Amino acid sequence: MGESAKFPVRPQAIPLSSDSIQTAAQPSPCSAALRVLIADDYEAVRVGLCTILRSVGMEVCAQAKNGEEAVERSIQSKPDFIILDISMPGLGGIEAARQIRAFLPDVPILFFTMHNTPQLVAIAKSVGAQGFVTKDQMASKLVEAVDALLHNQTFFSFGSTD
Repeated sequence: MGESAKFPVRPQAIPLSSDSIQTAAQPSPCSAALRVLIADDYEAVRVGLCTILRSVGMEVCAQAKNGEEAVERSIQSKPDFIILDISMPGLGGIEAARQIRAFLPDVPILFFTMHNTPQLVAIAKSVGAQGFVTKDQMASKLVEAVDALLHNQTFFSFGSTD
């Protein structure tokens, strides 16, 4: 295939400014792009994810550096899709996902982590995640995982596949 996947646009969209990475706690207006919340305690990882997602036409509507912020910003911004790190200071990604599920039961959640055990994948599934990708697969699997989740499929991959 060789080309980046293009995702469907939201039919009831209102255009937004050209800067699609927003870190403010205020919710942003809807845009034509699918809106993603990214939660990871490392800024460099968040920036990398933003770059990848923007390259396929997605908008990062909110960022969080821990689980508490992820829950708050999910409530405020109501994203179309959520990417959570599992290990974050304070409230971790697993508990954040449990809390987010209470008010956003249908929003796809993808865990993106450096941990790669089958037990962790099982825990991710038990809290309602539809996907799991390890950080060592960022470039090769992230867009594929997001595409699968947006098409109501699951995507669980861990460790190197080469």
